[in-house]
Amino acid sequence: MFLEPYRLEENPFAGDRLRPVFRSQSYDYAAGKIAQVLSNQLQSLFLSGPTGIGKSLLLEKEVRASDSVAICRLQAGVDDSEQVLARLLLDLGPGPVSGTAQELRNILHVFLRHQAARGRRALIVVDGVERDALDVVREIESLLQLRLRGISAIQLLMTTSNEELVTQFRNRNEPGSGLKSHHQRLIGFTLQETEDYLRTTLQGAGCQWFDELIPEELILEIQAFTQGVVGDINALCRESLNQLARNAQGSIRQQSLDVGMLKEAARKLRFRYDVSAWKVQHEEVLLPEAVKQSRREALRIEAAKLAVSSAGRVIAEVALNRPRMVLGRDKSCDISLDSSYVSRYQNLFMATPEGWMLIDLNSTNGCFVNGRRVHEHKLRDGDLITLGQHHIRFSGQAAIPGVEDQPTDATLTTPTRALPS
Repeated sequence: MFLEPYRLEENPFAGDRLRPVFRSQSYDYAAGKIAQVLSNQLQSLFLSGPTGIGKSLLLEKEVRASDSVAICRLQAGVDDSEQVLARLLLDLGPGPVSGTAQELRNILHVFLRHQAARGRRALIVVDGVERDALDVVREIESLLQLRLRGISAIQLLMTTSNEELVTQFRNRNEPGSGLKSHHQRLIGFTLQETEDYLRTTLQGAGCQWFDELIPEELILEIQAFTQGVVGDINALCRESLNQLARNAQGSIRQQSLDVGMLKEAARKLRFRYDVSAWKVQHEEVLLPEAVKQSRREALRIEAAKLAVSSAGRVIAEVALNRPRMVLGRDKSCDISLDSSYVSRYQNLFMATPEGWMLIDLNSTNGCFVNGRRVHEHKLRDGDLITLGQHHIRFSGQAAIPGVEDQPTDATLTTPTRALPS
């Protein structure tokens, strides 16, 4: 048996083992966007994020349940555009066709326009597009430009770990007739979500002594080595538990994972250690009354929204209803969060004709968007702003008509009101 004292007959983190379904806030939000594509509210959705974060699994799970649209799934690693065209004709119609690549392309385009004219939707699902040959990528790009009376003849769901490809696709695929494209970045588990995932997985395999097997301080180490990427969590825990099982052979004493085992496993896997995980060692839960917004009634522009979450639940929604709004711990801020993770003057939200900008006000704690530290960032619908263990989800439009552009250097020194010295 494997680790008999913990009732583990097999390593639950091995690649071929079934694990409990576990959804983070980031996954839930992305699943909602996939649902919008399937319900014809979005024309295309691009899912990005590091390898192992679960993009493919999420996409397959959400698409599998849909029978309202003709679907063609293109797997990664295709090196011939003619193969792609033949597969599209087979799955979307009219069926198997012989001919040159150009002949197949012409037949497919005519058929898709014919279907679109009759309100029949076609969905192309491309998983791991960065591994496809260049001519395959260009073939998919050309299909996105296939339109009937200004409306795209296809819809697209695409996953990639290369965000430059997303930019290329979106630049060539201007939204038309109310249908839009959306780019959603999947980020890793939060520290609390990592602990919940580990506990649920081990308990599902029969281990009732999670706290003894993985001491609390090791959860922070796991987070630091994996940055919450579920594939990396699985690999690190699999390697570490295998080592623990070898050490425990012939012993009836319960043993625990230790830092040395984790470091050795991480060295074999070539994982990078992120020390920022240790900046959030204590849990702090915000209550709704800890979030305050000044002058709510002063609506001047079409509002974007911030959904503030703490301990896994949304505790407040705040409207960005003025061209410049400061978020910080100080009560004089337009949006004040009473939290030790928030600097006195943390971020500036600034409306521009191209959309909302997020600017770090040289804060002590730093500004993180979708897991990356930024000093200035153009916000997109669905972006996740992280403040310690608290999360702020931005939702808003790509452009804000009627808003005059403001010089960045002035906003940094003089936000909505003069900051006290």
